[in-house]
Amino acid sequence: MTHPQRETRRGERGAASVEFVVIVPALLLIIGLVLAGGRLALARSAVQQMADSAARSASLARDASTAQRHALEVIGADAAAAGLRCSGGLDHVIDTSGFFVAVGQEARVEVQVRCAVTLGDLLVAGLPGTWVIEGQASSAIDRYRGRR
Repeated sequence: MTHPQRETRRGERGAASVEFVVIVPALLLIIGLVLAGGRLALARSAVQQMADSAARSASLARDASTAQRHALEVIGADAAAAGLRCSGGLDHVIDTSGFFVAVGQEARVEVQVRCAVTLGDLLVAGLPGTWVIEGQASSAIDRYRGRR
């Protein structure tokens, strides 16, 4: 006579292998999605910080060419500090036309920074190869400070 408990165990032979085969890909997918989300969140934060810092630095300059140079230096330094890897490099637009507004009137420096973040190396099928992250910022130029 066989025990009922033994029969149940015989029917479950190989169940651990099947569970392993089903659960591991699901866990890898979840881990890949968490990594992708983290990479995008860090890139979004870094790109916005670059735009903010560059706009502020440019607004403190005395003329448009110095403002452009300061903004580019800040963008480069912030990108290096963040360890941000953009496919195709960083794309930026620095609008310093506010330096040509007459003293006493409101003027601004505007900066846009774009970075194409690569996700294709995360081993999650179906993720697009790159996502474009954008950051925009503007900073007021002191309306009563002389401009050249």
